[in-house]
Amino acid sequence: MHFWETPPQRPPSEAYSLLIRATRNCPWGRCEFCGNYRGPKFAIRPVEEIKRDIRQAKAAADDMKAWAERIGCSDRIGFVAKANGMPWLGDGVVKHVFIGDADSPIMKTKDLADILVFLHETFPRLERVTTYARAKTLLRKSAEDLKILRQAGLTRLHVGLESGDDDILEYIHKGTTADEMIRSGQKVREAGFELSEYIMPGLGGTERWRQHVSGTALVLNRIDPQFIRLRTLNLGMVPEVPLFAKNRRGEFTLQSLAGLVTEVRTLIEALAVTSEIIVSDFALNYYLLDIDGRLPEDRERMYRTLDSALVMARQKDDERENARRQRESQSQDDRQS
Repeated sequence: MHFWETPPQRPPSEAYSLLIRATRNCPWGRCEFCGNYRGPKFAIRPVEEIKRDIRQAKAAADDMKAWAERIGCSDRIGFVAKANGMPWLGDGVVKHVFIGDADSPIMKTKDLADILVFLHETFPRLERVTTYARAKTLLRKSAEDLKILRQAGLTRLHVGLESGDDDILEYIHKGTTADEMIRSGQKVREAGFELSEYIMPGLGGTERWRQHVSGTALVLNRIDPQFIRLRTLNLGMVPEVPLFAKNRRGEFTLQSLAGLVTEVRTLIEALAVTSEIIVSDFALNYYLLDIDGRLPEDRERMYRTLDSALVMARQKDDERENARRQRESQSQDDRQS
């Protein structure tokens, strides 16, 4: 058996990627909506330890291919690998790798470049190598550093923009500003990376949704990333985070489903980008139906879909409100009886 350390999470788009862990947890770890990296202290793993893990993954791939051939499935190696928990070995080769955890570019440039080169040497048919990155970290890298990483084989960066409004960024303790988001995004685009920016419908609550949307559109328009991915806020899934407590104290009010649809439609109206909008890779975006597409050519189709989604969202909100009233009425009857 071959074992190597893997990151605890990855973007949905990396579901069929080999996972390699270069860092542990997040060097910031204070975002008030996030419960993913509130465990052990952030750490950078030694280069040789990471290379050892890559060798282990290579050995596991070789063993899987040899076994598939022994059982007469040499023409279906990818199918056999997937059935045995190795979906990253499609067609018997490794084409995609995701490097975790939350901010791998914080490593020394020469060390990360060394790992990238080693990955491509070990898996010569690699087509895509991606990682999460913080805007602040990317901004600290020189243009030359970023070019070195791109030339070493890092192809795509996943960055959490969340919101383009400075008041909201400060409120959630994001640790960066809208201007820093813009400059870092432009910098990595100029270095030749694909850029995937994550935004969070609902992060302004009902109180500041308009400034959330307008600020976010402004930042995205200045960057024009290849991908804009929506990640709807849902505090019910992370009750241990500070924003949940603010919601319970009445300091922050979650959006209704209809409010979320309205946010997304308003955002798309304000976007002047050539980006691909992606919502279908996140379960909590269910209320948006199928609006995936590229701007500007798919804008009108997105509007039609969102208009239908708004009708359904209002119906669902009404059902939830009626159910809440029934619970309150029943509770009052119980107290009186």
